[in-house]
Amino acid sequence: MSEKAGSNIGHSEFQKCCQKVIGQLTPETLDKLNESKDEETRVRLLYEAVTKIEITPDKDRGKSYELALEGKNVGNSFFAKKEHQKALKTYNMAIVLCPQDTNESRELLTILISNRSATYFELKEYKKVLNDIDYLIEVGNYPQHLQYKVWLRKAKSYDALGNERLSSDAFNQAVESLKHSKLDEEAMEAKLKEIDTARKTKVNKVDKHGLELVPSSSPEIFVGAKEYIAAHPKVAFEQDAYQGRFAIAAEDIEAGTVIVEENPHCSVVDSEHALNNCQYCFVSVEQPIACPMCAHVVFCSTICERLANKGFHRVECPVLEVLFKNGASVNCLLAMRIVSQRHYSFFNDKKNKLKDYLRDNCKKSIIKKKNYRFDDYDNVFFLCRNEHLRSRNDLLHYTCMSIYLLRLLKTTKYFPFEVTDEALTDDEAYIGGLILRHLQLLQFNAHEISELANNEKVVMQVGFQARYENVTIGAGLYPTLALFNHSCDPSIVRYNVKNKMVVRTIKPIKAGEIIYENYGPLYMTQSTEQRQEVLKKSYWFECLCIPCVEMWPTFNEMHENELRIPCATEKCPFVFSVRTEDDPFLTCDYCKKITSILPAVKGLMILDEILPEAEELFGNGDLENAMHKFLQGLEILYKHTRPPHPEIIKVQHRIRACMIHKGNKSHHYKFLDFV
Repeated sequence: MSEKAGSNIGHSEFQKCCQKVIGQLTPETLDKLNESKDEETRVRLLYEAVTKIEITPDKDRGKSYELALEGKNVGNSFFAKKEHQKALKTYNMAIVLCPQDTNESRELLTILISNRSATYFELKEYKKVLNDIDYLIEVGNYPQHLQYKVWLRKAKSYDALGNERLSSDAFNQAVESLKHSKLDEEAMEAKLKEIDTARKTKVNKVDKHGLELVPSSSPEIFVGAKEYIAAHPKVAFEQDAYQGRFAIAAEDIEAGTVIVEENPHCSVVDSEHALNNCQYCFVSVEQPIACPMCAHVVFCSTICERLANKGFHRVECPVLEVLFKNGASVNCLLAMRIVSQRHYSFFNDKKNKLKDYLRDNCKKSIIKKKNYRFDDYDNVFFLCRNEHLRSRNDLLHYTCMSIYLLRLLKTTKYFPFEVTDEALTDDEAYIGGLILRHLQLLQFNAHEISELANNEKVVMQVGFQARYENVTIGAGLYPTLALFNHSCDPSIVRYNVKNKMVVRTIKPIKAGEIIYENYGPLYMTQSTEQRQEVLKKSYWFECLCIPCVEMWPTFNEMHENELRIPCATEKCPFVFSVRTEDDPFLTCDYCKKITSILPAVKGLMILDEILPEAEELFGNGDLENAMHKFLQGLEILYKHTRPPHPEIIKVQHRIRACMIHKGNKSHHYKFLDFV
């Protein structure tokens, strides 16, 4: 099970600067902050003090013609020695570093892209060759006298992929381009012969993939409910004074059911993966497309690059290096992204409406809408932020961070009016107040976005050895999923397809039962004391889930021959804790009726047939059919037993592995059989 994105708002040098600023605040300012009732007022109170923290954006944004040129030369050296992987790595780095603001720099970029395509051609990665040639043509500054090389490479690649028509067209373009080459007459004749020979010689396509997962059958189309459109129709949402809003099963829900498919209201790739994953769609990038303006992000396609630079990245590009350098957390990046992904006019138009919500304290009736959507800002604005529990010191740090983000925003072209760092206008204070609100609510509502990657070492996972891990690559805000409450024995598994969140049930859920997700601590891997400590520190509540109240043992503390058998009386809540060698006839402490454990023991015997079949399918990479088998086993386990039990945990773990393999994977990920 995966966890929420966490609560840290930043670290490193910025935190030291914050501490220094806070230490210089007067008692009068601190008293006013304590008395303040809204975020905008807090931003006004501390703004002048926070301006003492210096902001020095990188004018070049990481771009360097000299370093890109050096990368070309080093990459060419690797290519000549047939060290193709090193050549690709070097070309990739140079492509990201290369400026695109002059004809000279764009020409260098196209040469780098062409050289990368030549490397992919040597590796027989023909689709990637074609991708790079399309990229090169879109940039548009490739030297005319070299274009015949690209057209010839394109023709051979189409030939290898079996597209005769496009291959023929590209060969014709190669011949046509030769007239612009600088070849002498003899070399020209030799090249024409080479093209003619290539037309007649078929290139054998090579499939370089290793062990592939058996593809799933055609995926089911998810259809949400009328009100909560990202949630399954069998999922309802209720609210009370203790639990707030929470998800509940309106009808029985089988294990394995997709109950949420939700796009993020906003999402960010973290600084560690900014050059590994597409900044727009989060796909693992093997063949990066560079941002024309900065060297701090990459994209998987020119489509994603254009979409990002028409939206949030157009705003963030000048300041992203500052945020990364100062150790801003994903929650800081998200707090800014909620603003930067929309024009200032959007928030300006909502100003009076939002202030009316807060002044009249009538949000429950006003924000009730026909549809609860991921892209509706009102749904984000009113997410839980536990402001009444926040300490003064905590609020000081959050306010400092929000002002710092606001000041960075002011150095961009976000505001449609003239700004100065020294002064704070009413309009700027309003946006700063929104950022402060975002920081607070993200602490409790953001979720990590992840992908599968191979481990160098074998890792033990609840009785199994695994060669993979689910790596966090960023975070997102999912307004529907944010309504789910925590249990240390969660009802669901989460995984990402690009930056979309998919939620599936990991146990059968009866009508009327709460559907729980997990914020990080799991009963099978951490003790009750450890879980309580984590949840109190990060999410500010004492967990009263069943594993915590009943102090369930961890996986390593359990015994295979101990079973929890439900009372045979319908609707009786009592559960027997028995060993297989105990008396098979037991008296219920609750209803006083006799229950025999023999039907349960007999019913569980079918697992000896189902689970080995599931394991064999799993080991062969047929995860779809393996999951169906494991789900059959889980249904039998829940029919005859109750958790905690190691067999339930192991089956759930296998189901989780099958599920998350439907989600994101690092581009170099390979499925390896689990021992």
